[in-house]
Amino acid sequence: MDFDLGVGGQWASFLQELAHRRCTGGAALPFVKLTAFVSAASHHPLELRLTRDNISQFAADLGIPFEFNVVSVDAFSPTELISPTGDEVVAVCLPVGCSARSPSLLAILRLMKQLGPKIVVAIDHGGDRADLPFSQHFLNCFQSCMFLLDSLDAAGIDADSACKIEKFLIQPRIEDAVLGRCKVDKPMAWRSVFAAAGFAPVPPSNLAEAQADCLLKWVQVRGFHVEKGGVGLTLYWQRGELVTVSAWRC
Repeated sequence: MDFDLGVGGQWASFLQELAHRRCTGGAALPFVKLTAFVSAASHHPLELRLTRDNISQFAADLGIPFEFNVVSVDAFSPTELISPTGDEVVAVCLPVGCSARSPSLLAILRLMKQLGPKIVVAIDHGGDRADLPFSQHFLNCFQSCMFLLDSLDAAGIDADSACKIEKFLIQPRIEDAVLGRCKVDKPMAWRSVFAAAGFAPVPPSNLAEAQADCLLKWVQVRGFHVEKGGVGLTLYWQRGELVTVSAWRC
Protein backbone atom coordinates (compact mmCIF):
# COMPACT_ATOMS: atom_id res chain seq x y z
CA MET A 1 0.00 0.00 0.00
CA ASP A 2 1.32 3.40 -0.94
CA PHE A 3 0.14 6.77 0.35
CA ASP A 4 2.99 8.58 -1.39
CA LEU A 5 2.97 7.12 -4.90
CA GLY A 6 4.48 9.97 -6.90
CA VAL A 7 5.64 8.50 -10.21
CA GLY A 8 6.16 5.08 -8.63
CA GLY A 9 9.93 4.96 -8.91
CA GLN A 10 10.28 3.34 -5.49
CA TRP A 11 8.27 0.34 -6.67
CA ALA A 12 10.42 -0.14 -9.75
CA SER A 13 13.41 -0.56 -7.43
CA PHE A 14 11.46 -3.01 -5.27
CA LEU A 15 10.39 -5.10 -8.26
CA GLN A 16 13.93 -5.18 -9.57
CA GLU A 17 15.17 -6.42 -6.20
CA LEU A 18 12.61 -9.25 -6.26
CA ALA A 19 13.77 -10.28 -9.71
CA HIS A 20 17.41 -10.14 -8.58
CA ARG A 21 16.70 -12.44 -5.64
CA ARG A 22 15.09 -14.95 -7.97
CA CYS A 23 18.17 -14.94 -10.20
CA THR A 24 20.63 -15.34 -7.32
CA GLY A 25 18.67 -17.60 -5.00
CA GLY A 26 16.17 -19.34 -7.21
CA ALA A 27 13.21 -18.13 -5.13
CA ALA A 28 9.79 -18.10 -6.76
CA LEU A 29 8.45 -14.69 -7.72
CA PRO A 30 5.51 -13.54 -5.57
CA PHE A 31 2.31 -11.96 -6.82
CA VAL A 32 2.63 -8.23 -6.12
CA LYS A 33 -0.49 -6.14 -5.55
CA LEU A 34 0.04 -2.38 -5.31
CA THR A 35 -2.78 -0.28 -3.86
CA ALA A 36 -2.19 3.45 -4.24
CA PHE A 37 -4.13 5.88 -2.05
CA VAL A 38 -4.33 9.17 -3.93
CA SER A 39 -6.19 12.47 -3.93
CA ALA A 40 -7.71 14.12 -6.97
CA ALA A 41 -6.04 17.34 -5.81
CA SER A 42 -2.57 15.85 -6.16
CA HIS A 43 -2.88 13.24 -8.92
CA HIS A 44 -4.27 13.83 -12.39
CA PRO A 45 -6.01 10.79 -13.95
CA LEU A 46 -3.60 10.88 -16.89
CA GLU A 47 -0.62 10.92 -14.52
CA LEU A 48 -2.02 7.93 -12.64
CA ARG A 49 -2.61 6.04 -15.87
CA LEU A 50 0.95 6.63 -17.02
CA THR A 51 2.32 5.56 -13.65
CA ARG A 52 0.20 2.42 -13.67
CA ASP A 53 1.20 1.54 -17.23
CA ASN A 54 4.90 2.13 -16.57
CA ILE A 55 5.04 0.03 -13.39
CA SER A 56 2.87 -2.72 -14.88
CA GLN A 57 5.06 -2.93 -17.97
CA PHE A 58 8.21 -2.99 -15.86
CA ALA A 59 6.81 -5.84 -13.76
CA ALA A 60 5.82 -7.73 -16.92
CA ASP A 61 9.33 -7.32 -18.35
CA LEU A 62 10.72 -8.85 -15.15
CA GLY A 63 8.19 -11.68 -15.24
CA ILE A 64 6.54 -10.64 -11.97
CA PRO A 65 2.76 -11.13 -11.59
CA PHE A 66 1.44 -7.67 -10.79
CA GLU A 67 -1.81 -5.84 -10.02
CA PHE A 68 -2.30 -2.09 -9.63
CA ASN A 69 -5.28 -0.55 -7.82
CA VAL A 70 -6.19 3.03 -6.96
CA VAL A 71 -8.22 4.14 -3.93
CA SER A 72 -9.33 7.76 -3.56
CA VAL A 73 -8.59 9.20 -0.12
CA ASP A 74 -11.16 11.92 -0.84
CA ALA A 75 -14.00 9.42 -0.50
CA PHE A 76 -12.29 6.59 1.32
CA SER A 77 -14.16 4.15 3.55
CA PRO A 78 -12.24 1.73 5.81
CA THR A 79 -14.73 -0.97 4.86
CA GLU A 80 -13.16 -1.00 1.38
CA LEU A 81 -10.03 -2.59 2.80
CA ILE A 82 -9.95 -6.36 2.87
CA SER A 83 -7.86 -8.11 5.50
CA PRO A 84 -4.96 -10.06 4.02
CA THR A 85 -5.12 -13.82 3.77
CA GLY A 86 -2.67 -16.09 5.52
CA ASP A 87 -0.19 -16.16 2.65
CA GLU A 88 -0.21 -12.41 1.97
CA VAL A 89 2.38 -9.97 3.33
CA VAL A 90 1.39 -6.31 3.71
CA ALA A 91 3.86 -3.45 3.42
CA VAL A 92 2.94 0.23 3.65
CA CYS A 93 4.68 3.31 2.26
CA LEU A 94 3.47 6.31 4.25
CA PRO A 95 4.41 10.02 4.25
CA VAL A 96 4.33 11.42 7.77
CA GLY A 97 3.65 15.11 7.22
CA CYS A 98 0.51 17.01 8.10
CA SER A 99 -1.90 16.81 5.20
CA ALA A 100 -5.15 18.50 4.32
CA ARG A 101 -5.89 15.87 1.68
CA SER A 102 -6.05 12.70 3.73
CA PRO A 103 -7.15 11.39 7.14
CA SER A 104 -4.92 12.16 10.11
CA LEU A 105 -1.72 10.18 10.51
CA LEU A 106 -3.01 8.56 13.70
CA ALA A 107 -6.23 7.48 11.97
CA ILE A 108 -4.28 5.93 9.10
CA LEU A 109 -1.92 4.11 11.45
CA ARG A 110 -4.77 2.66 13.48
CA LEU A 111 -6.37 1.46 10.28
CA MET A 112 -3.11 -0.02 9.02
CA LYS A 113 -2.56 -1.81 12.32
CA GLN A 114 -5.78 -3.75 11.77
CA LEU A 115 -4.23 -5.17 8.60
CA GLY A 116 -1.12 -6.34 10.45
CA PRO A 117 1.55 -4.97 8.08
CA LYS A 118 4.94 -6.63 8.19
CA ILE A 119 6.59 -3.25 7.74
CA VAL A 120 5.60 0.41 7.46
CA VAL A 121 8.07 2.68 5.70
CA ALA A 122 7.74 6.24 6.98
CA ILE A 123 8.85 9.06 4.67
CA ASP A 124 9.61 12.43 6.24
CA HIS A 125 10.33 15.04 3.58
CA GLY A 126 12.13 17.19 6.11
CA GLY A 127 9.54 19.90 6.37
CA ASP A 128 7.12 18.48 8.90
CA ARG A 129 7.38 19.52 12.53
CA ALA A 130 3.75 19.49 13.58
CA ASP A 131 4.83 19.57 17.22
CA LEU A 132 6.23 23.10 16.80
CA PRO A 133 4.22 26.33 16.93
CA PHE A 134 2.61 27.14 13.59
CA SER A 135 5.10 29.85 12.60
CA GLN A 136 8.08 27.57 13.21
CA HIS A 137 6.35 24.68 11.44
CA PHE A 138 5.78 26.89 8.38
CA LEU A 139 9.37 28.15 8.40
CA ASN A 140 10.72 24.62 8.67
CA CYS A 141 8.61 23.50 5.72
CA PHE A 142 9.71 26.50 3.65
CA GLN A 143 13.39 25.89 4.43
CA SER A 144 13.07 22.24 3.48
CA CYS A 145 11.71 23.22 0.08
CA MET A 146 14.53 25.74 -0.34
CA PHE A 147 17.10 22.99 0.30
CA LEU A 148 15.44 20.89 -2.39
CA LEU A 149 15.45 23.75 -4.90
CA ASP A 150 19.09 24.53 -4.13
CA SER A 151 20.05 20.91 -4.75
CA LEU A 152 18.23 20.96 -8.10
CA ASP A 153 20.03 24.15 -9.11
CA ALA A 154 23.37 22.56 -8.25
CA ALA A 155 22.47 19.52 -10.33
CA GLY A 156 22.00 21.79 -13.35
CA ILE A 157 18.38 20.89 -14.00
CA ASP A 158 16.83 22.64 -17.00
CA ALA A 159 14.43 25.55 -16.53
CA ASP A 160 11.36 23.71 -17.82
CA SER A 161 11.83 20.79 -15.43
CA ALA A 162 12.52 23.17 -12.54
CA CYS A 163 9.30 25.05 -13.28
CA LYS A 164 7.29 21.83 -13.26
CA ILE A 165 8.84 20.72 -9.98
CA GLU A 166 8.04 24.06 -8.38
CA LYS A 167 4.45 23.99 -9.66
CA PHE A 168 3.53 20.36 -9.12
CA LEU A 169 5.70 19.39 -6.14
CA ILE A 170 6.97 22.33 -4.10
CA GLN A 171 3.89 24.56 -4.17
CA PRO A 172 1.39 21.77 -3.34
CA ARG A 173 3.69 20.47 -0.60
CA ILE A 174 3.80 23.86 1.14
CA GLU A 175 0.07 24.44 0.76
CA ASP A 176 -0.75 20.96 2.01
CA ALA A 177 1.57 21.22 5.01
CA VAL A 178 0.16 24.59 6.06
CA LEU A 179 -3.50 23.64 5.63
CA GLY A 180 -2.90 20.22 7.17
CA ARG A 181 -1.30 21.79 10.24
CA CYS A 182 -4.44 23.87 10.74
CA LYS A 183 -6.50 20.66 10.90
CA VAL A 184 -4.50 19.24 13.81
CA ASP A 185 -6.20 19.68 17.18
CA LYS A 186 -3.31 18.46 19.33
CA PRO A 187 -0.02 18.72 17.42
CA MET A 188 2.39 15.84 18.03
CA ALA A 189 5.75 14.88 16.60
CA TRP A 190 5.13 12.17 14.02
CA ARG A 191 7.36 9.66 15.82
CA SER A 192 5.19 10.12 18.91
CA VAL A 193 2.12 9.44 16.77
CA PHE A 194 3.64 6.16 15.58
CA ALA A 195 4.40 5.16 19.17
CA ALA A 196 0.89 6.09 20.30
CA ALA A 197 -0.54 3.85 17.57
CA GLY A 198 1.52 0.90 18.81
CA PHE A 199 4.37 0.95 16.29
CA ALA A 200 8.05 0.50 17.14
CA PRO A 201 11.03 1.55 15.01
CA VAL A 202 13.26 -0.92 13.21
CA PRO A 203 16.84 0.43 13.11
CA PRO A 204 18.34 0.58 9.61
CA SER A 205 20.90 -2.09 8.88
CA ASN A 206 24.49 -1.45 7.87
CA LEU A 207 23.58 -2.97 4.50
CA ALA A 208 20.83 -0.40 3.96
CA GLU A 209 23.25 2.41 4.73
CA ALA A 210 25.85 0.93 2.38
CA GLN A 211 23.28 0.65 -0.41
CA ALA A 212 22.28 4.29 0.06
CA ASP A 213 25.91 5.39 -0.12
CA CYS A 214 26.38 3.28 -3.24
CA LEU A 215 23.44 4.98 -4.95
CA LEU A 216 24.87 8.41 -4.17
CA LYS A 217 28.07 7.50 -5.98
CA TRP A 218 26.07 7.55 -9.20
CA VAL A 219 25.19 11.20 -8.60
CA GLN A 220 27.68 13.46 -10.36
CA VAL A 221 27.06 16.43 -8.05
CA ARG A 222 28.99 16.84 -4.82
CA GLY A 223 27.10 17.91 -1.72
CA PHE A 224 24.67 15.03 -1.16
CA HIS A 225 25.30 12.66 1.72
CA VAL A 226 23.44 10.08 3.81
CA GLU A 227 23.56 9.79 7.57
CA LYS A 228 22.18 7.09 9.84
CA GLY A 229 20.77 8.67 12.94
CA GLY A 230 18.08 7.68 15.39
CA VAL A 231 15.63 5.36 13.67
CA GLY A 232 16.25 6.11 10.01
CA LEU A 233 18.46 7.16 7.13
CA THR A 234 18.52 10.83 6.17
CA LEU A 235 19.52 12.31 2.82
CA TYR A 236 21.11 15.75 3.07
CA TRP A 237 22.02 18.42 0.59
CA GLN A 238 24.94 20.27 2.18
CA ARG A 239 23.58 20.79 5.71
CA GLY A 240 19.92 20.75 4.75
CA GLU A 241 17.73 17.71 5.36
CA LEU A 242 15.88 16.54 2.24
CA VAL A 243 14.19 13.31 3.32
CA THR A 244 14.34 10.75 6.12
CA VAL A 245 13.23 7.15 5.63
CA SER A 246 12.56 4.82 8.54
CA ALA A 247 10.92 1.43 9.08
CA TRP A 248 8.31 0.58 11.74
CA ARG A 249 6.51 -2.53 12.95
CA CYS A 250 3.45 -3.08 15.10
